[in-house]
Amino acid sequence: MHRCLTIDEILTIIFQHAFIILKPEPKSREFRDRRTLARLARTCHYFLEPALNVLYYEINDPLWLIKCMPDDLWVVNGKQLSFRRAMQQSDWDIFLRYARRVRSLEFDRQCISTTDVNVYVALAKPPSPIVIFPRLVHFRCGEYRPEAIPFLHHLLQPTVVHVDIDNLMANSLTFSLLPLLPSRCPRIKQIMAFRNFVFQRGDRALETFSKVLCQLTELQALRCAELPEESVLHLSQLPNLKILRMDLRLVSLDHLESAFGRTRFPVLREVLISAPSMSHSLRFLKFIQSTSVDTINLNVDDETCAADYNAIFTAWASNPSYRNLSVVDISEMQVWRDYDDKHIIDITTLRPLFQLKHITSLKLETLCTFDLDNAAIKEIAMAWPHLETLDLSIRECGWEIPSKVTLPGLLPLLQHCPNLALLGLVVDATVLPIASTRLPGAGVQNTSLESLWLADSKITRPSLVASFLSAVAPNMEQIVSWNTPLLSGRSGKDKYLKRWKEVEKLVRQFTLVRRQERAWAGRWHREGCQDVLFKEVEEEAVQVYDSEPEPPTDSEDDDEFEYCYIADVF
Repeated sequence: MHRCLTIDEILTIIFQHAFIILKPEPKSREFRDRRTLARLARTCHYFLEPALNVLYYEINDPLWLIKCMPDDLWVVNGKQLSFRRAMQQSDWDIFLRYARRVRSLEFDRQCISTTDVNVYVALAKPPSPIVIFPRLVHFRCGEYRPEAIPFLHHLLQPTVVHVDIDNLMANSLTFSLLPLLPSRCPRIKQIMAFRNFVFQRGDRALETFSKVLCQLTELQALRCAELPEESVLHLSQLPNLKILRMDLRLVSLDHLESAFGRTRFPVLREVLISAPSMSHSLRFLKFIQSTSVDTINLNVDDETCAADYNAIFTAWASNPSYRNLSVVDISEMQVWRDYDDKHIIDITTLRPLFQLKHITSLKLETLCTFDLDNAAIKEIAMAWPHLETLDLSIRECGWEIPSKVTLPGLLPLLQHCPNLALLGLVVDATVLPIASTRLPGAGVQNTSLESLWLADSKITRPSLVASFLSAVAPNMEQIVSWNTPLLSGRSGKDKYLKRWKEVEKLVRQFTLVRRQERAWAGRWHREGCQDVLFKEVEEEAVQVYDSEPEPPTDSEDDDEFEYCYIADVF
């Protein structure tokens, strides 16, 4: 074995790559391979410590640690684990051997049903006053039973910099554990704390959380629900706060404006705001002094007309603080609309944003509808070559008006935005290129696109649509359409939903065939015709199938919409 493989730092890097691996094509997806790390730990003495350190770096369920101890210590009744005898020194030695490696530990709300309180009572009493998790930097906690709190106290130590609280309620977790954070974990940089329903003024849990926040001075990221004014004022003075997600419903902007000091969010980069109105959100954005804002995410209760959106985008484009803006995500939380001419967004509404050249994500889930055509889509593609996400589909209710965007009209996006992974638009899939032996899309191929959100897009010929999409977006994994309650009552919903599901299935099949053809053609050119043929015969693998699926066919009942052929392709 090479001497470099005796160095822990090198082995740790190697094992991290072995732990987090990618699922093979057609869609690369990370998943954790714990079995491989366990085998590496048993391979040789040099591998043992680095492999275990990576394996136990992140623990999503404390039962993983508990089950490392002898079988006679614990028992599982139904879904709940409990101890059936007292812990001995040998049990603690095993537990601590693995606990010292943990950097991230999660106690989510499922622990209430999977872990008996006698487990926490036992773990809260180590044989000597030691730090159980000496390397812990992050913990997530939803365990609120009073019997568990003494053990959770062991998680509060100076090494912790990231805390997540599940469902901030009036319970022992909020009143007994949270107040200790500033003194026990003074270097906290990230906090996330939400609850399942809206806070009201005077809520005791909210007041406790607010007092904790006002004692933390090194915060870099905060994600929470409602906050009172005193917390917002404290946050505005923090020199390192870069990420802020909160709800403004309990905040009086008049009071804030009069109480603000000279410094107001000096280095904020990501702003995620929920508010009762768009004007409320925009007024708060004006308070921010940071010149490096790159993400704006607004969730508002009211509706905004197209002219107001144009004014908003024009103001952002002319604001030097937003010159690096890369993510714009706006959602209007109402789900019912009765739009008129004032609520139709066309390309002139969006054009001011074209001055922001760093846009990578644009999502508009509004009560307006869209009036876009192929030329508008081409303008978007040319303006934002770094796009990774474009969602204008209005998933809840679609566009309702006929779309002027056709499938060939998507080609500029696929060609000029090579990193586009999610595309949400309403398209007229009844308009297709003339079927021929030419490669669909004139050779344009985007290997990044994985998800297509189509809302109320209409379609007539699934097989032809699938043939086109499999050529231009070979890694397409998901097509979502006609799947919301508001769309379920629309005419033709079942018919179009069935056809798009058929397209999703056919795209995978056609893509596989295209890959096989390209691989074979490549070998043909490299190795010669006869050699390839002989090797293909020799290497051909076989598989027995118990049943043969019925071949997909184009859907019937297409008389409602005229099937249009077009010859020109971008």
